[in-house]
Amino acid sequence: MRIKFDLRPEQYVSTVKEPLNIGRIVALVLITASLFASAATFSYGLVLSRALRSERVMLQQRAETMQLQNMKLGKELTRLRKEEETYRKALALIEKEIPSLEFMGVLEKALPPGVWLGEMSVSGSGVTLSGTAYSENDVVSFARAMTDAPVVASVGFPVTSRVRSGNGGAVRFTLACVLSELSAPVKGSEGVGKGGTEQ
Repeated sequence: MRIKFDLRPEQYVSTVKEPLNIGRIVALVLITASLFASAATFSYGLVLSRALRSERVMLQQRAETMQLQNMKLGKELTRLRKEEETYRKALALIEKEIPSLEFMGVLEKALPPGVWLGEMSVSGSGVTLSGTAYSENDVVSFARAMTDAPVVASVGFPVTSRVRSGNGGAVRFTLACVLSELSAPVKGSEGVGKGGTEQ
């Protein structure tokens, strides 16, 4: 290794400027730029990572909330289905029992003073009445009153037989009726004009 010393006085030493090394300058600029770019990229990545992490936490919370709501909606849907099934059964029971209840009201109004009912049996839409009357005319009047009732679709011909009682003779009868359906038109609605009066 060779080392040069200039032993001349300082005032005699001529200062010589070294030429600029462009390669070093370019390398230094590139290194500085790459450092700044790396720092900026790292900062942007860090900010983006935090934002994505916050968004992921928010999405997870929203997903958990939606899962809880889905479970609640499933339970509510099951409850509503059970309630709907209960209503359907109640409606079917009402549709089945309403004609019978209306028939009881009609029967109370149509029963003449000279007729006594001893037995009534209901099977579906059919009703069979058995009882006693003073005469056949009372039975016929009772059958006509039942025929005029809107809830009764048809009345069969009464079956009568003479019997003896303590106060004299009596008539024992059996009368079969068919009840109207809820969707069936009420008697007397046919033949009604546009003005609302029967023709």
